Amino acid sequence: MGWAEVIGEKTSEKIPYTKFETGSTMIRVLDNEPYSYWSHWLNKQQTSIACLKKDCPICGVIAQMKANKETPIYTSSQRHAVRIWNYTTNQMEIMIQGKNFFSQLLTLHKEIGDITTYDIKVVRKGQGTDTTYTLLPSAPKEFDTNDKTIVDVDMEKQFAPPTREEMLLLMEGLTWAEINGNEETVEQ
Repeated sequence: MGWAEVIGEKTSEKIPYTKFETGSTMIRVLDNEPYSYWSHWLNKQQTSIACLKKDCPICGVIAQMKANKETPIYTSSQRHAVRIWNYTTNQMEIMIQGKNFFSQLLTLHKEIGDITTYDIKVVRKGQGTDTTYTLLPSAPKEFDTNDKTIVDVDMEKQFAPPTREEMLLLMEGLTWAEINGNEETVEQ
């Protein structure tokens, strides 16, 4: 929060999410711990949304379909997010990945030390569900923030689930733009 918010000016710039291209990307992890949450994939909208947890209609559909021995039309996965500096895009981003990626980060953290003290080369191979990542640490060095814009992010707010009503509309096939009545999209 800053002075602009005190006087009512809107200051929230959208922080980009990391999209690793095939090949290598050098990053610096900025957070000591990941923010973890459950999400659901919406195939029609090609996006994921945070789970409501208690009384989640998507979890209800998944449970019912599994009870009926049907293949669920939705999926659930635990996701993890941290702020990173992406040297390729030269900006701070929010990196969201799954257990396999973050297990590699945790191994680096345990074996080499604090992952915020060195750069990591992320090597992406493959496409879609056949994508693999290899994380290669660099020698520890000071991270120079002089020419970089680094901001705090309230991850709970960033990854807050939609309301139950919004989730039901998304399940009916509406997009965020249709729900909000504008062109803005929300990615989680």
